[in-house]
Amino acid sequence: MNGAPLVGLAIATALQSGAVDVGPDILVSVAGVDAPIVEPHLSINPNNAEQLLAAAMVAQAGGTYGVIALASNDGGRTWQVKRFEGTQAGDPWTTFLPDGTALVAFLDGEDAALRLFRSSNGGRSWSEPPTTVADNQDHPTLLSDPRGALYAVSAGITRSAQGRNRNAITVARSTDGGRTFAEPTRVVASNLSYEPHNPTLLADGTLVIPFADHRRPGSGRRLEVTRDWVVISTDGGRTFSEPRLISESCDGRGGWSSVAAFRSRIYHLCPRRDQNGIEVRHSDTLGDTWSEPLRIDRPGDVTAHTRTPAIAVNAQGIVGVAWYDARRDRGSIKGNLRCQEVFFAASVDGGLTFLPERRVSTAPTCPATPRNVETALRFPAGGDYMGLAAAPDGSFRLLWADSRTEIYRLYTTTVTVHGTEKLR
Repeated sequence: MNGAPLVGLAIATALQSGAVDVGPDILVSVAGVDAPIVEPHLSINPNNAEQLLAAAMVAQAGGTYGVIALASNDGGRTWQVKRFEGTQAGDPWTTFLPDGTALVAFLDGEDAALRLFRSSNGGRSWSEPPTTVADNQDHPTLLSDPRGALYAVSAGITRSAQGRNRNAITVARSTDGGRTFAEPTRVVASNLSYEPHNPTLLADGTLVIPFADHRRPGSGRRLEVTRDWVVISTDGGRTFSEPRLISESCDGRGGWSSVAAFRSRIYHLCPRRDQNGIEVRHSDTLGDTWSEPLRIDRPGDVTAHTRTPAIAVNAQGIVGVAWYDARRDRGSIKGNLRCQEVFFAASVDGGLTFLPERRVSTAPTCPATPRNVETALRFPAGGDYMGLAAAPDGSFRLLWADSRTEIYRLYTTTVTVHGTEKLR
């Protein structure tokens, strides 16, 4: 275990008491879309728990995808849908600025340009033309700093001093709400192929960006052992630390790893190798050292098959984790295309222990259906990520792709965690 003292974070005595209340899972009505909808991302206005923003991918002919934005101003009871023009789009991400402006970013076109749209009226209309952050990117994410900065983080390519192409973590910063961005910082971590995951901020503004390497140089072949890393910036993304190792036990084939933060503590969540479980670790030393991994799913006497985990921390310091789980599909012969359910687990003691997980979906999602076809083969768990966000009132909101009706649709629910102790 990491024996370093906590920095600015006092943890209550680890308790296993607490309660998790799960609301009904509700179909999100998306008018005018009769195709699989996958890979949703969800944000909640930090000043208004009733204002939700989501984006997702919609399958199109020829194996391409479009992107839609969904905005709700009544806590998810009704949604306004915006379908963005374009024939090749994907990897959508959302966030809110401190003033309530809604932002959606995604990859667009053959040049994989990272484009960003703004809405100042709760999703009723969106800025045109969008802001183009950078071309030839992958896996874009957004992060809004309450101090006024906006970060767009994605995977790109740059040239080394020797003229070789290198993967790079692209970090673009805006100080005008995403209307313009400064020239991106490009962080070269190694000569491997790697991709950044979602960034997070510590209470003092320190920027934390995780990434994972997974392929050999110049090859599509995966490494025998993949590794998760983190880089740290204390100057607003202008310069970064050396890569700091997190783990060698994660596996990107089960979905993205992700991070979250509370005060000075960083949480890291990932699917274990071969999708055999979900594990969480934490660091109080800016990623220099990490706790031993804590497996939080408890499948009992069956072989675990877990995918696409997500993590969020609410304002009280309660950690919420959600994931897809196929533990009840014991007889499947479809490999990755197993029937799954969505589970949620929470920690009320700073990630030292987790309460027993709760199933939040009331029906299994079985992707191997005629209406899903190619989409299910590409996204056996509804995408590389799912939506999980902490609301201002402390509850957690989930949004996921679900094939219970034989085609991927979006479902949502609200989870409330009651702990006898919270982080102080």
